[in-house]
Amino acid sequence: MSRRPSTRPTARPDGEPDSVFTAHDVADVLATVPTMFGFRPAESFVAIATYGPRRRFGFSLRLDLPDLDQADAAADVAVQHLRRQGADGAILLGISEDHERAEAVVRAGLARLEPDITPVVVAWADGQRYWEPLPRFPRRGVRYEAPAHHEAVVRAVAAGQEVLADREQLVARFAGCTGAVLDTMADATEAELDRILRLFGENPTDSTLVGAAMSELDPILDRALHEQERLHDREVAVISLWCASVMVRDELMSRINRDTARDWLRVLTDVSGRVVAPFVPSVLCLAGFAAYLTGDGAQAVIALERSLKADPQHRLSLLLMQLIQGGVSPEQYEAMGEMTIVEAQKDRAERERTLRLLRERSA
Repeated sequence: MSRRPSTRPTARPDGEPDSVFTAHDVADVLATVPTMFGFRPAESFVAIATYGPRRRFGFSLRLDLPDLDQADAAADVAVQHLRRQGADGAILLGISEDHERAEAVVRAGLARLEPDITPVVVAWADGQRYWEPLPRFPRRGVRYEAPAHHEAVVRAVAAGQEVLADREQLVARFAGCTGAVLDTMADATEAELDRILRLFGENPTDSTLVGAAMSELDPILDRALHEQERLHDREVAVISLWCASVMVRDELMSRINRDTARDWLRVLTDVSGRVVAPFVPSVLCLAGFAAYLTGDGAQAVIALERSLKADPQHRLSLLLMQLIQGGVSPEQYEAMGEMTIVEAQKDRAERERTLRLLRERSA
């Protein structure tokens, strides 16, 4: 089964949000879905947790629409996440031009909900019509519209959210540089690597390395985070190189929390677009972590996918992906405190591998 999950891991809502949109019917729910993932999902199976008597939306998950023989497996994944999030109710949607596949996975999910999770909305749609598993439901479905100016989307955009046309536009946001930009960044990175190695050698002590790194990074990051200035190529190269040190990456990661994550995501997305090999994994895993703490599982997964494409064994990226796929919310993550993911950051083997990559790059 293709399992490219995009999740919006949020905790159960405790208070009234600043701006509330009420979905009145299936068409409203379908129009609201893009605001949950930041793009308009296609060929997707969507599961959304609801809480309380007012059916407030919470955790949401999107899976690539599975083949017919994998519908049960996809339904198992989605419902396990809903249960783990303590969902009172669930919205299950299949979105595809292939009615048979969409219906199969939705019905498989519905069969697994009761009695512990109440089905709130269960439907499959092709972008123009939707169907529900109800007796005597029209065979041709019910026509609906989900325009870009729907109230749910307008409210989300007014609140500062960006809603893209599809997932590929979101992927492009974290794509690597090419052409002349790649050549420029490769030269800038090479020059900065030579400078750093001349100053500190290949085996600096932990305290020396982190202190030296932060003395260079703090002015750059302060300006980028607080004054929202776009980074120069040299500054991107400096960040990329220092992030390759596990010790420095740990220090930066410790500064990213739910209050600062949105600013960090903006800066790290910029760096992600210009980082060059072999320094991609450390930058992209930090970008994925920042996206995760904002509650944007879709962006987190895309960033981590690029990290793991560059290095399939990158320990931190693998652990972060497990958190997201396991449906662990940012609130739950912060409540864990010192956990195994932090221990993995200190893994000696990964430090040695980082130094080896640096030596290979400078050779």
